[in-house]
Amino acid sequence: MIGVNPATAYLLLTDFVKVPRGGWVIQNGANSATARAVIAIAKSLGLKTVNIVRREDVVDEVKSVGGDIVLLDGPDLAKRVARETGRAPIQLALDMVGGSSALNLMNCLAPKGVLVIYSAMSGQPFSGSALSVIFNEVSVRGFWLGHWGKTATDQALAGMYDHLVPMVASGAISAPVVGAYRLEDFSQAIAQAAAFKGKVIFTPN
Repeated sequence: MIGVNPATAYLLLTDFVKVPRGGWVIQNGANSATARAVIAIAKSLGLKTVNIVRREDVVDEVKSVGGDIVLLDGPDLAKRVARETGRAPIQLALDMVGGSSALNLMNCLAPKGVLVIYSAMSGQPFSGSALSVIFNEVSVRGFWLGHWGKTATDQALAGMYDHLVPMVASGAISAPVVGAYRLEDFSQAIAQAAAFKGKVIFTPN
């Protein structure tokens, strides 16, 4: 899936804000495959990550794959992030959850920061802060890999894959596979995939 999750993660980190080396990026849904790729790619770019999760049982899992800071989501998130990062300015936030979780990320951004929405895992409408947009000039952007691919140049594609292929080959970017099924067992495969615990794959007979 190098052309999907890792590609999305790479572009989220490189196409919106030039975060300086040593700077911070914050993301929610941090135990997802794309978020795991964000953690690995951020490290390769010299960036640090604040990773937000919704369940206590995945905190250690996200730390084990390199998340610098891992916190549970909540309305007081901005205060806890400021404390953990030493009040470092955060210019880029990556939202894949939606709902109030997007608002919590927006509240963590420094003035002129960017919130990029690339999924809506919760199924809830996007929630944001008008005050942040007006007074802190925070902007909200959307991203879908399909749109990017329509206009991507050969040079942009080559640059992206030159960065990603060695990371996948070395194992720096990986995604947990929680089940392998025959094609005729598709109903069980779909049920397991719906739990969002990892990738489910089909194997030929």
